[in-house]
Amino acid sequence: MVASKSNDYCLRLNLPVPRIEDFVGLREIKLFDLIVVALLEHGAPLPIELLAVHLVAAGAEAPTGDMVYSLKKAWHGMEPVYRDSEGRFGLNLSSPELDRRLFRLGLRGGRTEPAALSPEPEPAPPAVPDDVPLTEAEVRWAFAQRPLSAVSPLRQVAAVLDAVGEPMNVAAVDAYLASLTPHRDALREESVNGWRKACVRPDAEGRLCLDRTAPDVPALRRAVRKLAVAGRQQEVREEQLKRHREQRQIVLAQEREQARQVAAACRRALLSVVPDKGPVAAAALLDIGSRTIRTFVGDELAELGAALEAFDLVAAMWVRETLQAVGIADADRFRLVDLKSPQKTRRLNRQGRTLAITPELLITATTGISHPLGDPAKIAAYVASGDVGKLRRRLESDVKALFAFYQYGVLHGCVRLRWGFLDETLGVDWALPGEASLYETLQTLHAARQPVELVWGTAPGWTDPWSRARRVTIVAFDGWAALVEGDGQQWQIGRYEIQAVRPATGIPSPGEPARQSACEPPNPGDS
Repeated sequence: MVASKSNDYCLRLNLPVPRIEDFVGLREIKLFDLIVVALLEHGAPLPIELLAVHLVAAGAEAPTGDMVYSLKKAWHGMEPVYRDSEGRFGLNLSSPELDRRLFRLGLRGGRTEPAALSPEPEPAPPAVPDDVPLTEAEVRWAFAQRPLSAVSPLRQVAAVLDAVGEPMNVAAVDAYLASLTPHRDALREESVNGWRKACVRPDAEGRLCLDRTAPDVPALRRAVRKLAVAGRQQEVREEQLKRHREQRQIVLAQEREQARQVAAACRRALLSVVPDKGPVAAAALLDIGSRTIRTFVGDELAELGAALEAFDLVAAMWVRETLQAVGIADADRFRLVDLKSPQKTRRLNRQGRTLAITPELLITATTGISHPLGDPAKIAAYVASGDVGKLRRRLESDVKALFAFYQYGVLHGCVRLRWGFLDETLGVDWALPGEASLYETLQTLHAARQPVELVWGTAPGWTDPWSRARRVTIVAFDGWAALVEGDGQQWQIGRYEIQAVRPATGIPSPGEPARQSACEPPNPGDS
């Protein structure tokens, strides 16, 4: 395939340009993988017909016999591939799925590794003379966590006595061996008393003693030291792995902190336009950092492109199409978050009845905001009549609802689908690397026993998002629900009911007015 002159994809991803021929025919490579590699090689969106021609020329086979049809079946809306308004396939460079797929395809390595773990040369066992007593380390290497059926009880006892260097009763020797391995037979007094070997004998107090001058002792030491070689090598390897894990944890902690700083510095915007099809008549731009909203109506839309330049991330329903509609040709210069439903329909029963999953349904189910988006007919009437005031207010209300929806998705990594008997979650990848999820946040705060402020039920209001927060302590959190305590009472809050959380900055002083209950619905004016 002939790559585009600049290959924007590989330049932005900091990747060498791959060759599709290197992937065709590999057993673990699917047709969808080939779509991704082909687009990377070309470096820009491609019409599906041209993409099919290139794949066939590279030797790829169509499972259905028709490559264009096979490409559509292999894709069926999956990230990180998108299809634009002209029918071209392109790569969503903002998709977390793209990073995962590049790693799986071997086109991008994992996280920064510390120096590769190359096993240190295993030291040869030191040549120890047979007249030198065994050490406890040598006995541990020889006996630890291994079956001792091939080692006679006499030799086990003699080795322990040689290493410890003092008499021991039978029970003490048995406990010593039991601490090294469970794979052995317990010592019994009657068995020990029946031994006739001269190297181990009882003293006047009945304790077992080792005669280090006995002729059997040198052979005992040689045999134990031979057994100890593998155990010593294993201990060296385990120590190497322990140091490697410690180094890896340091690197991961640095990566997490760097990702957290990058996420905190990311300038984010939410964009909502009307109408959602056809020429754009008006738009609302919400600055997430400053919590300010700016609307653009009519001729003011010419200023929207310049306003967007202040941001690194843009979130919207059908974000790529929305940016194209307002004249942004190169949407991939932003990090994009598409707030559209990750699923179009939900099958309800075996008879095939399906539920259409609309944006309004998902936003209401997730945030509790009723009528989150404006009625298209009323908006068209505002545009036709030139009622700019009502149009601006409707746009502001729409983008506030999108903001609550986006915040929930970032916090939970999913949005809610509730309709009739349904109460499910749909996963979304809206959070940036380094942003703590609700699960991580609650686990950390629970471990620290730190008081927190929680908002649950419906989404926080816009004017004062913490007006309905309750200060509580997390007593327990099992991943599905949090048991919290406040004002001397305990109650349980479902994980997916939580809308916002933050550490409490202080404990209310006596006499401080109680906050509005988080179970109460928000002020309609705040939504």
